Amino acid sequence: MLFNSFDFAVFLPIVFLLYWLVFNRNITARNVFLLSASYVFYGFWNPKFLILIVISSVVDYFIALAIHNTGDNAKKRKLMLLVSVLVNMGFLGFFKYYNFFVESFVDVFTLFGQHFDYSPLNIILPVGISFYTFQSLSYTIDVYKKEMEPTRNILDFMTFVAFFPQLVAGPIERAKKLLPQFSEPKKFDYENARSGVFMILLGLFKKMMIADRVAVFVNGAYANPAEASGFSLVLAAVFFAFQLYLDFSAYSDIAIGTAKLFNFKLSVNFNKPYLSASFSEFWTRWHISLSSWFRDYVYIPLGGNRRGKTRKMINLMIIFLISGLWHGASWNFVIWGALNGIFVLLFDSLFHLEKSGKTTKIKRIIAPIFVTLAWTFSCIFFRIHTLADALLVVKSLSLQGIDKIYGYGLNGVEIVFSLGLIALLMIYEIIVEKYDTMLTTSFFNGYSVVRWAVCIIGILSIIFLGAYGAGNDNTFIYFQF
Repeated sequence: MLFNSFDFAVFLPIVFLLYWLVFNRNITARNVFLLSASYVFYGFWNPKFLILIVISSVVDYFIALAIHNTGDNAKKRKLMLLVSVLVNMGFLGFFKYYNFFVESFVDVFTLFGQHFDYSPLNIILPVGISFYTFQSLSYTIDVYKKEMEPTRNILDFMTFVAFFPQLVAGPIERAKKLLPQFSEPKKFDYENARSGVFMILLGLFKKMMIADRVAVFVNGAYANPAEASGFSLVLAAVFFAFQLYLDFSAYSDIAIGTAKLFNFKLSVNFNKPYLSASFSEFWTRWHISLSSWFRDYVYIPLGGNRRGKTRKMINLMIIFLISGLWHGASWNFVIWGALNGIFVLLFDSLFHLEKSGKTTKIKRIIAPIFVTLAWTFSCIFFRIHTLADALLVVKSLSLQGIDKIYGYGLNGVEIVFSLGLIALLMIYEIIVEKYDTMLTTSFFNGYSVVRWAVCIIGILSIIFLGAYGAGNDNTFIYFQF
């Protein structure tokens, strides 16, 4: 079920009303209802894949208890953790990477003159599997590391894994933060719900007003890059960088806002990444829940930055290569991850901002531009499906052919409108970056007429000016991961 679909527009109010009017009087009944609603939400796409969520949840619930009950027996604890890793990564590996690894294996042997007959399996990738497997796995790892006690309530845990606002595309929550919320009594909080509604509206605005519109141009230009003009490919690259950000952050906004309606708190997943003054800072602002997951469960166990500069560089590259592969079973994603790792290693030394002086001000203007442009370049490999086409796009980038940008689904007015909305978004983020607390307080505690005006204008804009129809299927990009 998509957040921007009619189905969800019907589903959410029904679940909201039943939650507060019928099931909230008893915690167990409430969680049974939330779990059922979450399974309906996920099963609306393909109910047979619910079995994977159930298996991951049940296995990790009992594995965590087993780890805890073994006490200080290190060998048994590691064995139990290995079972959890094998189950979760086994599902992920088969559904997402089986064909990729087998095809890569065949390609390597073909280079040495060996030929294998191979027909790829017709495997459907379960929506959200990369997200909920990481969320469930982090729970057993935290129990193994003795950073939390395992829950004795299997209902709470299964609801934590399947919680529908963030089930399909995150944020990837930690059990330490989200799991205890399912055992707490909940009272309706008007201020929280109001904030949630505005976050949902903001997410829909970002998705349907900007991301889905520029997606039409991106899809058109990249459909046949050999025939696209150089400037069209430049504009497509820029548009895709903002499409990716706005599409994914929109999902996170709607997820966080939806959770607020039920008085649950989810983690912030994006924090104005295109204002980052270094590549390292960028990765503390972009897809925060995944970046922190790799930091805590891969980078630090590998040694982090504690074993010298060389080992730190190796560990960073490992993280970025794994991150690339997490996003998709393609060498293009691996290259995308490698590029971003190289950016961190090569360029971060340029962005040591002084505490005072003109250099600081200059760098704070230039650095985010440089970081964003480099990120935009890397996203060519993220978006293009084949390495040959990606290299063709990189080779063809130029400022020639400005007059040929109108053949990709958007006319001149729509292109200017899209660029204007992107500019307004960046101005808004710059202002919020500096005056966040003041603006939030003024907006929510100020005149209600202003809030209602913003809400009504936003809704009318989405209805009458939102991007619909040909050139874009309106699904969220991160559903494929």
